[in-house]
Amino acid sequence: MKINLVATGGTIGSRLVNGEYVISDEATEQIAAFIGANKVFGEFKIHSAGIEFADLNTLRLTIERALLDNPDGVIVTHGTDTLAYYSAYLAFAFSSTRVPIVMCAADNPLTNYDSNGFVVLKAAKSLIESGKRGVFVLYKNPGAMVTIHHGARLIPAHLHEDFYFSLGGGNAFADTGLMHGMDFDLSGHKVLCIEPYVGMDYSSYNLTGYSAVVQVAYHSGKVNVEAFNRFAAAHPEIPMFLSGGKKKYAPDVFVKNVTICNGMTQTALYIKLLIGLKNNVKDLAAFVMKNACGEIVEK
Repeated sequence: MKINLVATGGTIGSRLVNGEYVISDEATEQIAAFIGANKVFGEFKIHSAGIEFADLNTLRLTIERALLDNPDGVIVTHGTDTLAYYSAYLAFAFSSTRVPIVMCAADNPLTNYDSNGFVVLKAAKSLIESGKRGVFVLYKNPGAMVTIHHGARLIPAHLHEDFYFSLGGGNAFADTGLMHGMDFDLSGHKVLCIEPYVGMDYSSYNLTGYSAVVQVAYHSGKVNVEAFNRFAAAHPEIPMFLSGGKKKYAPDVFVKNVTICNGMTQTALYIKLLIGLKNNVKDLAAFVMKNACGEIVEK
């Protein structure tokens, strides 16, 4: 079995030095030896909290090079902070992949005796051996087994817990052709993401330079409809997208420039909008509501 490793850093690729996680070539070598890597692509290293759009592009190009010699699969080691953003982006960019691309992260460096990294890497090898095509994230929550997550269904981890969850199962990866021929360099457009909170003042948001808005709902899928409608109506030229979970709203509840997006994570919606804007998609609402790789959990 031929596995290529793309090592970007993160906790799994770091060592603890004077109380700080420091990205380590030694950690990369340890990972490569453990998985029996055919080739290692370790020139792009970054702590994931500091990523920009250019870094997404760099990782995509690195993975493209890792695929050139037809491996059975590619393992990408990555930090947990922006794992959901990277995995959604890669799921769209590699929707037509013929081999598994498996993102792996850990809660502690591999030198820590209770790190979940080794069991995650072992599971990644098994997933590649199965031949399952697609972009996946593997992670082990405390007290649980390793879970296979669909790359574009992963939900960002909570600030206070080392847990990852996703929408639906991890076996729904499918290429619909929506992303074929797209430009995945996301520079050039900005999408504003708004999280709800009590006392939120929409007038504090300056939309100059923004091409779209993602409004995230509360966990029930609800938002302050009246306030959001006033905000959307004040900016009729800007398309707005409500990440509404399972909540079913009547079609006439919101003003015309609001699209309700059910069954999709806010990160997948955000990345998908940026891709559509980059490629000058005319009907942005229709684009985001069509499945590209199984990111939308359809009922």
